[in-house]
Amino acid sequence: MAIVEDGVRNDSEEDNEIEVYVEEDDADQDSDDSDDDDEEVSERKVLDLESQIADDPYNYNAHVELIQTLWSLSELDKWRFAFDRFQQTMLLRPEHWLLRLQTEETLAHSAQSIEFMADLFNQASYDCYSIPILNLWCSWAMSIGTEDGRAQIEEVLKRAGSDPFSGKLFWEARLELEKTKLQSLGEDHPDLKSQKQHVLWVLEEVVSRPLLRGDEGWQPFEEMALELKDQTYVDKVKKQHEAALEYLHKITPFEDKLLIMEDPAEKAQIYLEYIELVKELSKQDKYLECDSNSILRVLYERATTQCATGEVLHDLLFEYAKHSQQNSSRMTTRRVLEACVRRCPSKHTFWTLKMQQAEHEEADFDEIKSILEIALSKGMESYLQAESLWMSYLEFCRRRTDFDKESDVDRLRRTFRLAWDSLGEAWGSEANDCELPLFWAHVEYKRMKDPKQGKEIFEEIFKYGENITLCKYWEPLLQLESERGAGVEGGVGGAGEQRLRELHRRAMRCVRDYPPTIARLWQNFERLYGHLDNVTQCAKLSIDKVKEWRKNYHAMRDKMTGGAQKGKPVQNKKTKFDDKKKIKDKQQLGKGKRKSGDEDGEGSGVKRRKESEMDVEVKVKENDTGGVKRSLDEDKEVKDNKRQRTDSSSSGPLSAGREACTLIRIYNLRDKLSEFGDIVSLRVKAGVKAFGGSICYCQYKTPESVEEAIKQDRTPLDGRPMFLSKYSVNKSKSFKYATTAERNKLFVRNLPYDKCTKEDLTKVFDKYGTLKDVRIVTFKDGKPKGLAYIEYEDEASASEALKQTDGLQLGDRKLQVAVSEPPPKPNTAPTPTLGQAKRDAAGGMRRTQLSSFIPSVLQKPSTSKASNGQDNGHEDKKPLTNTDFRNMLLNK
Repeated sequence: MAIVEDGVRNDSEEDNEIEVYVEEDDADQDSDDSDDDDEEVSERKVLDLESQIADDPYNYNAHVELIQTLWSLSELDKWRFAFDRFQQTMLLRPEHWLLRLQTEETLAHSAQSIEFMADLFNQASYDCYSIPILNLWCSWAMSIGTEDGRAQIEEVLKRAGSDPFSGKLFWEARLELEKTKLQSLGEDHPDLKSQKQHVLWVLEEVVSRPLLRGDEGWQPFEEMALELKDQTYVDKVKKQHEAALEYLHKITPFEDKLLIMEDPAEKAQIYLEYIELVKELSKQDKYLECDSNSILRVLYERATTQCATGEVLHDLLFEYAKHSQQNSSRMTTRRVLEACVRRCPSKHTFWTLKMQQAEHEEADFDEIKSILEIALSKGMESYLQAESLWMSYLEFCRRRTDFDKESDVDRLRRTFRLAWDSLGEAWGSEANDCELPLFWAHVEYKRMKDPKQGKEIFEEIFKYGENITLCKYWEPLLQLESERGAGVEGGVGGAGEQRLRELHRRAMRCVRDYPPTIARLWQNFERLYGHLDNVTQCAKLSIDKVKEWRKNYHAMRDKMTGGAQKGKPVQNKKTKFDDKKKIKDKQQLGKGKRKSGDEDGEGSGVKRRKESEMDVEVKVKENDTGGVKRSLDEDKEVKDNKRQRTDSSSSGPLSAGREACTLIRIYNLRDKLSEFGDIVSLRVKAGVKAFGGSICYCQYKTPESVEEAIKQDRTPLDGRPMFLSKYSVNKSKSFKYATTAERNKLFVRNLPYDKCTKEDLTKVFDKYGTLKDVRIVTFKDGKPKGLAYIEYEDEASASEALKQTDGLQLGDRKLQVAVSEPPPKPNTAPTPTLGQAKRDAAGGMRRTQLSSFIPSVLQKPSTSKASNGQDNGHEDKKPLTNTDFRNMLLNK
């Protein structure tokens, strides 16, 4: 503000009288306006981030940005709510937990906040093992008083007191707390001696454990021990101390390696070796006091926090959980299982262990049900994981069911129905082949004694997918019905026997995947209860069905392996004798006559046969100029319209060129090829080492089908990519992607392998613009290389994505993003020289090579003399003509 003085007033009574008034400063006004604008921008940003989180609750960066924005707006309640939602949705990184804890510690000023802070520290310990967080926990515990602080430091020591690298820090905090209380007691205080015992106990723990710099505590321990105890006690602890030092000497190399190792995979391997060593040391008697079980818990915590991902993380956590169940208290086991479900929530393993642990502790029904509900809210990574989770819960429900109580039986049936329907709703057709209804049907037959209800369950199973053709469902149904007894409804020869016979006949008629099992069950039934006519009919139907199945099985096997031709001798099968004979013939050829160019020998014939095997179309007969080799699926149709196909061979879709209708190099053959169009011929060449699998040549009726199939290039199929390209006669290699700079395409490196999916990368990059394509670079076995190409519709979106994502933390790695600009490939084509074999147009070697007929002296670089033996007088050499070469060969 400004003070303005005006010495001129209309009604001034004195000359020295002035008028003073206050005026708002323009700068202050501008500052207030700017603050209002910033606040409006932040509020709009909060709404936008809330929308992003609503669309994708697992957008980690959106959660972090929202928390930071709310803090800038001083919205403490909303900030806490956002943090709580963030923590409940996913695993928090140590740095974000530390931010929350440091902030809450500065705000905790009441006695009620102690319990709140303790709960926060416990939740943070479930997510990660972090020394900064544990240090903060200790410093906060020492500030809240002796008794409460001692309890909190004890919690820290349970988690990290056995850490060989950092454990001594937390024991020192406990020692400082105990010494502070000791100093506050007078000489005549009744608790003085017991407090000295507390201090001595802490010192004994420090020197008895394999802790880094633990030997520094020996002198103060010895002084206090001699004051309170005798020499025998000191000698006993000294023996433990020496064993701890020896133990520490054995494990120190691993700690040193972990300090300098940065690669997560290599660090995980070091942890695995470290854990195995500690397990071996725990079996030795002299190290019993070193508390190897606690050291193992710390190593599992460190390994699962620092370096493990994917299956390695799951395996380590599973070992951790089993170790705790075998060697720890119930409270520790519950804490470990809670950490496991936090760090690996999408697998059923740890939720199942948690439910079993709660059942072991005789928890009530609702508590275990709540565990299932939380697990389902997290989402399982696959159908099999979800099915296994439900199966574990249903097994628990069965164990808690009193089958004499109708209410318990109804509850179990409702749970089975809920599980089956939930899987079907969540996973669609994947839930058709489900194990839960089989379990339910067995319970109905065996425990509930209601076979009618069990039979209805099987009939419902048969309605889904191809279940009615699968032996795995018919076999238990026949066994369960047979166990009821053939004469339940009228005795042997009565309605019950006939009903079972009809059930076996129906099963034999429907099963397609493995009829021999059904045939065996039916034959055993007829041997026990059937008459001669029944046995004869069963044998006939079984033999016919199995014979047909074997025929189809062999036909399918031949189709998948390239069509084995029965009755024809195997050609081109070489033996050691043939190889020796071939070498001998070559030696004779080099010594004697030269083979005429128009003669066809054995070797050339074999070579032409090998080349002819690569033809996709194979004529059925010599006089059939228009037909092509049929696939096994077309045999029935060809008989009816053979004349029509022959007449129309010169026109229509089949008249398209061979190259236009042929697809080559499909490394993973599946029935999926038929989805793109009608197949004319299909031939598989299995076990090609150069490509890591089988190659298939597939010809469609129309070129449009080929174009549709090409769109599925590199699409994963059963965990492996399909590589598709058009067939070309000249077999020239072509690269379908641009080799120059593409400003709308980004090249991404250093991707974590568990994030190398189109879905995960789309979530990261689609926020910056419209994506045109996301291509993951993989090895031939389908495993990702950690590289990807992100293509946008325009350059502006790609430029913005480059700025925002280069250096972005994704999982445990930082992304490296750049504009797609492949480096130019050097021209490595060799320069042909005299005597070097030339290549023909098709890329193969000419049969006639001149190198064996040209003197070696002519294949070497010439000297300063010209080839005719005369000195030219200068450095330039006269080029040789064709006549010169002919004269040299003829010795003219």
